[in-house]
Amino acid sequence: MTNKVKLVYNNRKNVRPPEGSPELADWLDERAKQFSNFIFDESRELPELDENTNFLCGSWSFLYQSDVEIDAENEVMEKAEEKRKLSKLKVLK
Repeated sequence: MTNKVKLVYNNRKNVRPPEGSPELADWLDERAKQFSNFIFDESRELPELDENTNFLCGSWSFLYQSDVEIDAENEVMEKAEEKRKLSKLKVLK
């Protein structure tokens, strides 16, 4: 029983060429073309979304925060933003 196992699916067909090789630029260009063709393909069918569909961006822990915690976090973020703006100013005497 020394038979080699055959792959059912070859997932290594898009192996990245080594860094610095001339094939790398061609490989990157081809991948970028494939990706842009996918993104800008107007014939691609998009799923129909319900009008009440909402998307969540951020962490799940944010959903479980109380109003007090949210207010405290917003206050800290506002102070950090103000400090960031003031850091660009130079004090003259």
